[in-house]
Amino acid sequence: MDSGKRIPLTKSFHVVIPAYNEAASVGRVIHSVLDRFPEAHIIVVDDGSTDGTARAAQAAGAKVVRMPFNSGYGMALQTGLRWARQHGARYVVMLDADGQHDPKELPAILEPVLRGRADVAVGSRYLSSRARYRIPVARRLGSWIFAKLLSILTGGRITDPTSGFQCLSAAALEMFSQIEDFPPATPDADMLLYAHLEGLRICEVPVTMYADEGQDSMHSFARSFFYAPKMVVAMAGVLLAWHRREAVRS
Repeated sequence: MDSGKRIPLTKSFHVVIPAYNEAASVGRVIHSVLDRFPEAHIIVVDDGSTDGTARAAQAAGAKVVRMPFNSGYGMALQTGLRWARQHGARYVVMLDADGQHDPKELPAILEPVLRGRADVAVGSRYLSSRARYRIPVARRLGSWIFAKLLSILTGGRITDPTSGFQCLSAAALEMFSQIEDFPPATPDADMLLYAHLEGLRICEVPVTMYADEGQDSMHSFARSFFYAPKMVVAMAGVLLAWHRREAVRS
């Protein structure tokens, strides 16, 4: 699918873009979305940026929600999801501001959710080898480990559990926006596991991804190295909390 016009959308379609010091790229990302979906409501959550991110986003046509200080990607993301839900969103796409995700791929990631085949559609750079940059070894290894764990735990095939390029149905949006202990830093594999445990349907869509243009990359070697054990602990915490909650319910 190469055109958003082939997908029947309503004014309840929102795009949530967390951003921290992304003045150089956020405007281009917003323009690219609006070129394909002029009816989309774009929410940029400025996570305490010290540059002109908010001004660039507003000038490009986005609604800007400003955090009082840098709270972390996860906090900014959930803030955007809550704002979208409060303003009547039925479908939400989560998109990065750094140019890594290509808005041309929006129709592909929207389709399974709009057609009722999935509640969470994840854009995978590993399906059909559609990453347009050299992925750091530590990042690739961590993603592979999480993919294997999630595939086992969910009984399905997951290849890119660390992808932030996702589309959520109304049910998924409600769940993600109401989680009280939403990860403040990097909600990835743990949130997909949570979604599965809550009965939401997850699918993957092959998408093209590019190198992060931002100066404060979350994908550096050091961050990737320490990210892996933290995510394993987070996934174990999700499983433990869910089983405890189920025991109380029964």
